[in-house]
Amino acid sequence: MILFIVALMATIICFCSFHHGLETSDLSLITEAGTYTIVLSYKLIILSCTRRNLPQYHNLLRAIKEDFEYICSEGEKYRAQYFEEQLLTWKICIVMCTFNAGIGIAMNIFAYLSLFYFMATHDADTEESRPLLFPFWIPNVDLTESPIYEVTFMFGNVTAILYCYNYTFMMQTEIVWIRQIIAKADVITWKLQDLLVDVYPTTNKEESEYFAKLIENRMRDIINHHQSMYRLLEDYAIVYKKLLMFEQTISSPLVCLSAYCIADRLDNGEFQGILLLLCLTTIVVYLIPSLLCTYLAIKVNSVCDACWGTPFWNAGPVIRPYMVLIMQRSLRPLPLQAPGFKNISIETFSEKMTSAYSLFNMLRA
Repeated sequence: MILFIVALMATIICFCSFHHGLETSDLSLITEAGTYTIVLSYKLIILSCTRRNLPQYHNLLRAIKEDFEYICSEGEKYRAQYFEEQLLTWKICIVMCTFNAGIGIAMNIFAYLSLFYFMATHDADTEESRPLLFPFWIPNVDLTESPIYEVTFMFGNVTAILYCYNYTFMMQTEIVWIRQIIAKADVITWKLQDLLVDVYPTTNKEESEYFAKLIENRMRDIINHHQSMYRLLEDYAIVYKKLLMFEQTISSPLVCLSAYCIADRLDNGEFQGILLLLCLTTIVVYLIPSLLCTYLAIKVNSVCDACWGTPFWNAGPVIRPYMVLIMQRSLRPLPLQAPGFKNISIETFSEKMTSAYSLFNMLRA
């Protein structure tokens, strides 16, 4: 509730600044305030999706717990590979948390340095006002006068920290979610590779029945994991599909507008470090889901390859229909598509960044 109230207040104030820029035909203010309005609106969407989809988050926690208990009972062969992947997930989360926290701290540091520089170089005869972290503007209120300036300055800094905190939770959960689906795909692949281990043709009836029962139990285990993987993937799509579509929509104009505002202010002798951080962060945080979803699609398709690599013709006709169904389902597109949108992939990321560069050149022309 605190995150939502602070984000809503900041969004309204930035939108007032954007509207004021339209009234005064101030293109620099329009692009800067419009950029922050889009970014803060995204935070409201993240909070609403998090609150509305709590059952899916609970399903993720249960899946992690069940997979942990299962893999610990499967012996050293599976356990070592599984926890090696989990260690990589932990490292990726640490890097992303450090990056997001560093952005929020860097924004606050830049805001204080800008204020200190203004105080050290300010001339009382000029009409320059003390800098704010965001281009706030409120009708009939002078934000440059004390104590309103101090309150607004601290509000902007707190907003930046809370936004990074909220986005860190969203990104870390997304990374863990995708990596958990990938871990399930790995377990399925390992199980398929071991499906016919220690199974050989025999004419002995008792041995044949034993092998048939053994294959049946192993196949049941594979099917259960395969269904669990797709349930977790569907839960991920319910929570993050709308967010990924929104990122795909706003990434190009957001990078373009922030880059244009940086260049425009730089032409006037002003360095916009906050917007530079925002521009770089937008590129990175859009790149990470694109990378993960591309890798996820490869991993899910690899289950089909593992089925092809299994000599199922030696296992009798019982498991063949199940193998065909697993292969067909593994070749389907991920449930992260919507009409009018492209796949979440590195290719789409490249197209969006190319589009942002083209729009930036058009505005600068």
